[in-house]
Amino acid sequence: MQNHFLLRSEEELSAIEIVSKKLGIYLKGLTGNPTNLSANRWLYVRTKSFKYAYGDWEEFFKMKFLLFSNPVSSLTGDEFKPKPGIKLTDQVEEYFSSLGGMVNSPFFGEVILDRKGVSDSLAHGIGRLKAVAYAAVDQVIEKGVIIDYDINHKNKGYNSVILAAPISIKEERYICEVALILGKEQNRFYLHEVTAQKKLLDAVSVTNLAHKPSAHLGVFAKVLQNIIFTNNNVIRCSLDENGEPLLPY
Repeated sequence: MQNHFLLRSEEELSAIEIVSKKLGIYLKGLTGNPTNLSANRWLYVRTKSFKYAYGDWEEFFKMKFLLFSNPVSSLTGDEFKPKPGIKLTDQVEEYFSSLGGMVNSPFFGEVILDRKGVSDSLAHGIGRLKAVAYAAVDQVIEKGVIIDYDINHKNKGYNSVILAAPISIKEERYICEVALILGKEQNRFYLHEVTAQKKLLDAVSVTNLAHKPSAHLGVFAKVLQNIIFTNNNVIRCSLDENGEPLLPY
């Protein structure tokens, strides 16, 4: 096999380093823990040439985590039931306050959980499942994988990321997606969604037949669909406990 280390472009390596530093994930594995790789190899395994040779290990790891790992939170479905005279925002704010109003992400450090985040997410639409899933937001932030990001989000001067993790509600599997704003002084939760795993897999099956993305999924769910659909489930390298390649040389 050719030495694919020699095939990477300096421009690509530089771009990977710049983006990862802006997001605060430089030299971290897919779990958020410090990498076992050297700085050069950490960049190298993220290049197109490496993934061409050994498969897209990042998407592979994320797919396996989202579809097959244990739920990071198991919910009964009774969380935040409607109560006369008490708003959903009040119930969730009280719950977030019981957590200390923050949660620690292995990627980004402290993330603020407050009423503004509850209201921002509520403003994007609400249903019973999404209301229940507020109770899983902290665990998704602590244990989820990054499935998308946006540098200078909508030209507003801050970066954003989407984390995702499997959860269960009434013993049914779902994937909960949580969006964070990464600010200069603080990070905060501002949006979450929940997608039934069965619905997602059914949509992927339809996509495989029709060869085009499903029109019946939300924006976050389409990101998940792309991770599953574009992955051929084959990689040609072993992964360590951080989800990163164990290099063959």
